[in-house]
Amino acid sequence: MTAGHVLLERALAVSTSMLAAAREGHWGSLPGLDAERQPLLRAGHPHDTRSRELLQQLLACNEEMLDLAARARTEVADALGRHGYAHQALRTYVDLAG
Repeated sequence: MTAGHVLLERALAVSTSMLAAAREGHWGSLPGLDAERQPLLRAGHPHDTRSRELLQQLLACNEEMLDLAARARTEVADALGRHGYAHQALRTYVDLAG
């Protein structure tokens, strides 16, 4: 195994940690983990089958994280929308009662 493979394997381990955090809804930890991962991804690596396998696994982690983020974003937007309607209804009620 080359040094480049070690760096990609470390990047995959960090990506796996990011995915686990995303699955648990710990979105605040992702920027720090990504900051750790970026230099590992930018480092040189061999252009061989092992690197391709590792990069495919990294892409799979990223795709799942993006899917989880999209779902979380939708949930937050829905909750904010419900909150907005409730706030508007309460304001209308207070105005009418007032």
